[in-house]
Formats: sequence, structure tokens, C-alpha cells
Amino acid sequence: MRKFALFAILSIAFLTVSCKSRTQKMHEFVNGFNQTAAMSYSGLSGTQAKVGGLDVIELNLASPLDINDPTASQAAQLMISALPAMFQREESMMKLINEGVKFKVRIIDTNGRIITDALVDKPYLDKTQQSSPINDGQSAEETAINALNASLPMKYEDGSRLMKIERTSRNELTYTLEMPADMQEILKSPNAEPLLKEVLKSDPSTQNTLRRMRGIGITKVTYKLITPESKAIQSMTFNASEF
Repeated sequence: MRKFALFAILSIAFLTVSCKSRTQKMHEFVNGFNQTAAMSYSGLSGTQAKVGGLDVIELNLASPLDINDPTASQAAQLMISALPAMFQREESMMKLINEGVKFKVRIIDTNGRIITDALVDKPYLDKTQQSSPINDGQSAEETAINALNASLPMKYEDGSRLMKIERTSRNELTYTLEMPADMQEILKSPNAEPLLKEVLKSDPSTQNTLRRMRGIGITKVTYKLITPESKAIQSMTFNASEF
């Protein structure tokens, strides 16, 4: 199964020989990084590294985000905040950092547009070492989902509210939607589910979300509809094949 792991390519072994110059080590890192990125089966493109100066390595990290999504900035910022823990556990990268190398990291969306960036160097890591909120073993997908949840609830024009997003299994996301009182009786009708599914399937935002989710291995998305009192109304599941 395809699975996008934004930071997995950072955890690779590089040759380190003490007599090599810093420039040689930087080029060696870049070559290894790009070779690993090229072999990634994430379904996303744009992840790459290059030497940007005597002491700078530029890293473009592809994400399943869209810069036009209102939650993209928050999700990308949370990914940036995950960098310190991930840099600190990678010995080869820390050796470059300790030799004065700076990493200019950019989080890019599915169309290669920069959502946010950060300069990671020794002062940055020293400052954030004790304050990173990210679980060291957390995947990029989990980081993005947590960032999206941090921006919730989100109210839509019809009065419904997106309350929570969960990865309920390896290949499934569940969206919990709180429905307003004037829609609850309608949703209990036996004809409501197919009609609502057609509405969601024709919504460009829903289509874009589900297509991006395929890039991180999601093949099912379930919408769980609840009342403001958290009572279940019904749920609907979409398969990737429907889009």
C-alpha cells in the first residue's frame, strides 16, 4: 500500500568519514536524501534536497496539503514544530548541524507551493529541544491530523460543524460532523443517505480532500453525523474508488 511518510526519508544511514570536508558531507547527504526520495512510493512529488550555499542545505518536503485549504497553514506549522525531535535523533544530520550547517526546510503543498518554512540550525535546536510538543514516534500523517484537529470545530454555511478527524484504522479516516436541529429530522429519512452522499461527492472541497488522502494511504472516509448532544444520527462511508 502506498503510504506517505513526510519524515521517513530523514532516517537513512549515510557514510561518514572523518577526513571528508564539510562540503563533501553536505553533498553526500543531499545525494542520499534525493535517492531515497526518488524511491518513495508516496504518490507525492516535490521532496528534494540541494546544497544552497557554503553552509546551507535546502530541503523541500512534500505534504498532502493544499495551500488553499484554511487548515493547511496550521498543519504545516505543526510539521515544522516536529523537526527538532526528528533532527536530534538522526546522528548524521546532527553532525552536519554541529559543524555549522543550516537546513532551510520548506513544507510544500501538492502543487509545489510553499506553505511555510524554517531555518534549522544549532541555536534553533538548542532553543526548541525542551519545548517540542510532538511525540517522537509520531508519523507525518498523525502530525497533520493533529494539526487539523487543533483548528476545530469548524462551522460550515449550512450550520453543521466539523468536530473531529480520526484515523480509525490504517486506511480509514472518520470525520465527526455535528448537525443543526433543522437538519436532524431530514437526515433520519431513508432517502437522506443517498442524497447526502451525492451532495458530498459533488462538493469540490470533499473531492479534493479525499483525493489528497489517497496520497497517504487512505482508501475510506467515514462521515459520522451527530447531534449537538453527541447522539449518533447516522454514518456514511466513501471508498476512494467512488472518486
